[in-house]
Amino acid sequence: MKKLLSLLLLLTVLAHGAEEVRFERVPEGGVQPQLATSRDGTLHLVYLTGDPRSGDVRYVTKRSGAANWSEPRTLNSTPATAVAAGTIRGAQIAVGKDDSLHVVWNGPGEKNQPAPLFYTRSLNHGGTFEKQRDLRADTQGLDGGASIAASAKGEVYIVWHGAPAGAAPGEINRRVFVLQSKDNGGTFSKPRIANGDDPGVCACCSLKTFVSPTGELITLYRAARSMAQRDITLMTSTDGGVTFRHRNVGPWAINACPMSSASVIAAGAKTRAAWEAEGKVYTALLDETSAALAVSEDKARHPALAVNAKGETLVAWSVGTGWQKGGQLGWLVLDSSGKATGERGIKPGVPVWGFSAAYAEGDQFVILY
Repeated sequence: MKKLLSLLLLLTVLAHGAEEVRFERVPEGGVQPQLATSRDGTLHLVYLTGDPRSGDVRYVTKRSGAANWSEPRTLNSTPATAVAAGTIRGAQIAVGKDDSLHVVWNGPGEKNQPAPLFYTRSLNHGGTFEKQRDLRADTQGLDGGASIAASAKGEVYIVWHGAPAGAAPGEINRRVFVLQSKDNGGTFSKPRIANGDDPGVCACCSLKTFVSPTGELITLYRAARSMAQRDITLMTSTDGGVTFRHRNVGPWAINACPMSSASVIAAGAKTRAAWEAEGKVYTALLDETSAALAVSEDKARHPALAVNAKGETLVAWSVGTGWQKGGQLGWLVLDSSGKATGERGIKPGVPVWGFSAAYAEGDQFVILY
């Protein structure tokens, strides 16, 4: 009887959620979708296809109100130079000045040769993309995925973690590096260490960077200040990546790398983030007073965020995924005040090396997986 009641409750939740949330597979059966939206409402989607250890970055668009995505194109100018294995090394995309597009991804490493950090951009709204560039410089140990952010002023930031040249092995010697461009991705500064006074980064977790509505550079990463303490850390800069502040937002005492990712989005004039800690997905507005809200049950990871026209927020995540293992998709809708609503559910279908992305069409949410 209890199982029957649980099933009926789940079906009721799914039916109710279908009014506000719909689902869509990534084009070509791709994995690790990432979205950005230009000022005219056009969606720009990147994802990975091919061999998980040496695949391709694919790109499609959807204009506001359109029913279908455009024909897919390959962004990497050198074939088979993107990594899907591990689920945290794929492409990330940002919209910058004059709706320029900026994409970064991890390349495959070779024997006795560090993995490259690739970047490309489009200055004609996605019409064409430049030849990919390796911007790793002399940093070592690129592992967890890099991230990219851009502003309307022509600033582009690429953030990743690795080790300085010649550093001794060990996660305590890993640093967060920041590259800055002031000319819309034409040229970049030398890599700047952002956590020199707070060392230690979890090697195989990705990070997420974002330029907030107020112009603040925000980065979420998983620290590794000791082998058994791997907290999600919020790193902020109000002076264009010159100086940084750090504070823990997601404590997790675990003696292992969870291979996690995070998500950040503008929520009106504020910024909302979601991350994994203690096997659950949490979300919070990134200010000094907002408390983190656990939105999932256990075995949840890889959160995605979207905000609709009513100011509601969708939090989506994967359930039970792992190394060479697919899983389920979970989601929850928060009202405009950030409180959980009855719009929540779970469904199967997340592929191996996959996770979800989300966007809004008016009041409705769409989850890509």
